Amino acid sequence: MLTATFAVQPASWSKFDEHGCDWATDINHAYRLAKAWGEECIIWRVPNSGGDAVAGVRPSPITESIGFGHCA
Repeated sequence: MLTATFAVQPASWSKFDEHGCDWATDINHAYRLAKAWGEECIIWRVPNSGGDAVAGVRPSPITESIGFGHCA
């Protein structure tokens, strides 16, 4: 059972936008979506049980990702 889903949006958006983001089926799909945006993005972790989205991963062209909790 999945406990969360992932959403992707540009890092320039200051707040999570559930209507403007792209929803991913899993974290691998989220990375592919972030790459497709063509700009710096944030991958958000969204709990399936309700609650606030958490900015989790900021994919980087230098390293594949910067881990959860390192997004500003």
